[in-house]
Amino acid sequence: MVAAAAATTLAAGAAILVVTAQPRLAPWTLDPTDPRVSLEDVEREVARRHPVPEVEPAGLAAMLGRGEAMLFDVRTQEEFDAGHLPGAIRIEPGSSAAEILSLHRDRLGDGPVVFYCAVGVRSSQLMTATLKQIAPHAGGGVYNLRGGIFRWAADGRALVKGDGPGKAHHFDASWGQLLARTTPR
Repeated sequence: MVAAAAATTLAAGAAILVVTAQPRLAPWTLDPTDPRVSLEDVEREVARRHPVPEVEPAGLAAMLGRGEAMLFDVRTQEEFDAGHLPGAIRIEPGSSAAEILSLHRDRLGDGPVVFYCAVGVRSSQLMTATLKQIAPHAGGGVYNLRGGIFRWAADGRALVKGDGPGKAHHFDASWGQLLARTTPR
């Protein structure tokens, strides 16, 4: 979809209307209740809209197994409390690079930094806004977890909730339907 922007310019006493086309993303079109929509569809759409470096869950699991990754959960406190990836630190969606660095710069170190949320939208948006400032402090690169906590859970990987196993998502029944019909890779 293209939005038109108009500007008026005076040239030799005459008004000239200049119309320029500016690309605009269409609204989210994937319905998680539609049985034809898969998590893979959502992953592709997130990657198209927010092209940032990604890591697959298997790659992140290997990083975490070696103690290499710093993991940031970009969801609300309620979502985090319902279930999160082991070792994750929660940060507010929309946090600035300055906020993240002031609180966590000393933890970034030489390994990779990985952001995640439910399916990757909020975490990739945060990465887009902060990547240039955070990357110099992350020796192993900065990544978004492809498919977010949904893909992690669908692949059968452990989640944490307090002292026991957690849930990937429980606030929206629509997105819960998508998770319920997602099969592990």
